[in-house]
Amino acid sequence: MSADVSPPARSWEDEFHDLVEEFVRSGDERLAEFDQTLRELADHPADAHALAELRRHFHRLVGAGATYGFAGLSDIARAGEDLCRRAAQGVAAERQAFLPEWMVLVDRLRAGFSAAAEAAGTPAPVQEAAAGLSRDQPEPGNRPPYNILVVDSDPSVRAVLQRLLVQEGMAVRLVATGAAARDSFDEALPDGLIVDLDLADGKGYGVVEALRARPGGDVPAVLIFSLTNEFLDQTDAVHAGADACFEKPLDWEVLVRKLYHLLERTSVQAPRILLVEDDPDHAGFVRASLGSAGYDVRVCDAPRQFKEMLAAFRPDLILMDIVLPDVSGYDLARFVRQDDQYVTLPIVFLTGEAQVQARIQTVKAGGDDHLVKPVHPSLLVSSVAARLERARFLKTLLNRDGLTRLLTHTSFMEHAQAVVAQKQRHEPDPAALVMIDIDHFKTINDTFGHQAGDRVLVALSSLLRRHLRRSDIVGRYGGEEFGVLLDRLYEDEAVRLMQRLLLEFAEVEQRAPAGQTFRVTFSAGVAMFDPLTMDLERWIQAADTALYAAKRAGRNRIVAHSEWLGSLRPGVTI
Repeated sequence: MSADVSPPARSWEDEFHDLVEEFVRSGDERLAEFDQTLRELADHPADAHALAELRRHFHRLVGAGATYGFAGLSDIARAGEDLCRRAAQGVAAERQAFLPEWMVLVDRLRAGFSAAAEAAGTPAPVQEAAAGLSRDQPEPGNRPPYNILVVDSDPSVRAVLQRLLVQEGMAVRLVATGAAARDSFDEALPDGLIVDLDLADGKGYGVVEALRARPGGDVPAVLIFSLTNEFLDQTDAVHAGADACFEKPLDWEVLVRKLYHLLERTSVQAPRILLVEDDPDHAGFVRASLGSAGYDVRVCDAPRQFKEMLAAFRPDLILMDIVLPDVSGYDLARFVRQDDQYVTLPIVFLTGEAQVQARIQTVKAGGDDHLVKPVHPSLLVSSVAARLERARFLKTLLNRDGLTRLLTHTSFMEHAQAVVAQKQRHEPDPAALVMIDIDHFKTINDTFGHQAGDRVLVALSSLLRRHLRRSDIVGRYGGEEFGVLLDRLYEDEAVRLMQRLLLEFAEVEQRAPAGQTFRVTFSAGVAMFDPLTMDLERWIQAADTALYAAKRAGRNRIVAHSEWLGSLRPGVTI
């Protein structure tokens, strides 16, 4: 039996060529829609719905025509849409006066489609539209641990960065010169690069440029810094390809946090884009453009399905037209903005509406950007990427604790509630909730200062991030208390895991700002979820009860809720 052979990947140019041909073939169907709507307006000039349909037919062609290289068709359609706008603003009884002009425009469209069908080859804009789109996008998914290359001539700086990066669970390579860094690139490109401006054999800019010049070199996160008095030119750094720049006085922990933020951009699944567009030709263009850049695009061609698709698909960005059947894009944007859960969800309008008034309405409706058809694929991809990055950063600010970068209390509770709902519906797999509290935390603050206390919190959060799965839910529950939700682990497995973390954390040498060193322990309570008797509140109460039992028993230990239940005397209830 012969082995299966996967077909070769098609280029974006090939996909675009097919879309152009499909657009040309759609001419007969589009013209039939125009003819039908004009007949309805001839019989019923005051029919507002028929006028809106006619405008929508013209509007769809404005964007699609120019997008696929038929600017003449687009110009004709734009004139028709302008006539529709004028007719809507006038008296209904006078709309019949516009019919001859509309009919002339439709006849011109008919001739234009006929000429396009007879023309051989692909319109010139295909090659132009393909420019700027890279097929070499990173595959979505997680690739922990991150591989970081540190390039610095100072061994003490390399040691500091190595300690902080390893504490974050990253794999670190250390080199002292630009030449060694370039040799390292030959072996494997790093996920992140931290480079000093002044190296023994040249400037750090050259190292960054060498990385960016490699195939796939546009993916790694790059930070450049300077500890000397030499000015670090932001323009030169950005031109070389650095994502962020730091000058003295330099906070190493801030630098590492910035690196972590940049790395997270490439470790998530493909961003989900919900496209609200009733024109299949333009929808195909957007899907091909964004799909080539690694986005997961879902098309909603009927506004009545929008609410259901929004809830089911959970997009990271909405891309929508303004003129839609029965409802406008503005109305859908206002609907989205009424729900607090979508406060950070970007909404980008992609439309043929170029007037200033349309842009004003975009802002009023809660839109984040307004792109006018035809849009160059590279501009579309860049605009979407920029809006997604800003939204991700805002969500991080809202959902992540600024000190530990773990989930906030509110976000942790939302994630935990989702797990509870899932377990109560149909999932029999076990789930353990762990409540962790740092022992004698007030004494640490009183003795060594609050900065030392903050370092302890960061050390524990780093430990949890390093040794727990990405699927596990970890949050700063409040103060020095942390919450961990371990799905698909039984009680003995959860207790054993927490015991190992407890022993490792107790061996970490904590350091106060004044130089003193000390060690810290924690206590934890573990409770398994029972879908028959528990909701989220009872589950947390059970874990808290086990935690307080651990503290009463002397701290620095793990207690399971079942163990606490077994210790109760007969007749004692919870």
